[in-house]
Amino acid sequence: MAAREFSKVSPAIWRSKRFLGLPDRGKIGYLYLLSNAHVTSAGVYELPPGYACSDLQWTADEYSEVLAELVQAGLIDHDPEFDVVMIERWFKHCPPSNDDHATGTRRRLAAIESDRLREKAFAGFDEANSARIEREAQK
Repeated sequence: MAAREFSKVSPAIWRSKRFLGLPDRGKIGYLYLLSNAHVTSAGVYELPPGYACSDLQWTADEYSEVLAELVQAGLIDHDPEFDVVMIERWFKHCPPSNDDHATGTRRRLAAIESDRLREKAFAGFDEANSARIEREAQK
């Protein structure tokens, strides 16, 4: 059983042209990547293909095809060298909610093996966290 009991999925997904333009298998794949047991507060995480294939009951080719569709649609980024998946615009919908959450998320980001995705995710995190700090200062 996963330590996490739920994942945020914005209702805006059902108005997203990127998401709605996907074939059904792509939609299932994206919802899986948003909500599987490996997702963290950082929105970027290691996901060995075998785990995803087992969960989805897909072949490796089917999974690879869907990943490519999701990258092409701009919904995820993927580093196959490290089996790292990054949900694009994660921090738009799941920003850090307080200092402790930000500290834990920063720690998770620092542990990402893919330099490219770690740096990309840190940029989104820093923007969202700065906005949070500014909002709190205005209160």
